[in-house]
Amino acid sequence: MQNERIIVAARGGPEMLKLVAEPMPVPGPGEVLIRAAASGVAYADVVMREGLYPGAPPFPLTPGYDVVGTVAALGSGVTGLAVGDNVAALTVHGCYARHVLAQADDVVPVPDGLDPAEAVSLVLNYLTAWQMLHRCAHVAAGDAVLVHGAAGGVGTALLQLGRLAGLTCYGTASAGKHKLVAELGGIPIDYRTEDFVARVKRDGDGVLAVFDPIGGAHWKRSYAALAPTGTLVCYGFYDALSGGRRNLIGAARALLGMPRYTPLKLFGDNKAITPYIITAWRDRRRSLYRQDLASLFALLADGKITPVIAERVPLADAARAQDLLGNAKLAGKIVLV
Repeated sequence: MQNERIIVAARGGPEMLKLVAEPMPVPGPGEVLIRAAASGVAYADVVMREGLYPGAPPFPLTPGYDVVGTVAALGSGVTGLAVGDNVAALTVHGCYARHVLAQADDVVPVPDGLDPAEAVSLVLNYLTAWQMLHRCAHVAAGDAVLVHGAAGGVGTALLQLGRLAGLTCYGTASAGKHKLVAELGGIPIDYRTEDFVARVKRDGDGVLAVFDPIGGAHWKRSYAALAPTGTLVCYGFYDALSGGRRNLIGAARALLGMPRYTPLKLFGDNKAITPYIITAWRDRRRSLYRQDLASLFALLADGKITPVIAERVPLADAARAQDLLGNAKLAGKIVLV
């Protein structure tokens, strides 16, 4: 029996993604083989394809940060799981495939009856949003926050979870995506024509948290949007790419324009800056990874959140999926099925 997976043979554009058939992988000690029902398409996958993702495996590689499916086989030493169980896993790479190997410690049960495409949207995007809101920024009902890229996978998750938490959510997006931002409870801001710092300060002295995946000098503007005691959460560096392709000049410009704050500056402003890297939280806070993901699956099962699925794309069309994501052609989460 063979397994189909997408490989990226060398750095380049979406055309570098090819579907290949290989022998079925066999789980080793402590591993689980998952028959994939859905895999997410993430911005990190595009960064990995462009050879810019820290710690990525060498080419040829298979992208894919997360997967939802059923257990197909168990390696030795794995307990608490059985063949046929519905599960999810955050693997960082390898999920653009019919069958995916995962470390058993990274595998989390998924309640029966959930739409796999909606469930996989929680593994990276909603978990990122949940932990940034509640583990990093420690928001409370009545707080105001600013979400950059509000129509994207993490952005829409932040808006939905923010509304559940009783937050006032401002969201930057292009004008064509403002309707979606408003439907999710956000206050849209056109990043092309509006000054988001001035907009959030129109109603007060700023917001209590800003979630910024853009990087560079943009972080300085986001910091300026904070009220005292606020937190800037940095979770990406979009300026390293342009139109889904590496942009080394833009990345260098962004690095040079990046703000540099001393502890004394932060102390004087009474503001905080924190990075968020989901793999660090998974690996260093394993119990929170499992607990938070289980909480999100419960919210989905109860109908309290509904992931925005931009498009469900067949595995063989993964190149088109990455092109759609890299060029911001759709709003919400793109899922391989």
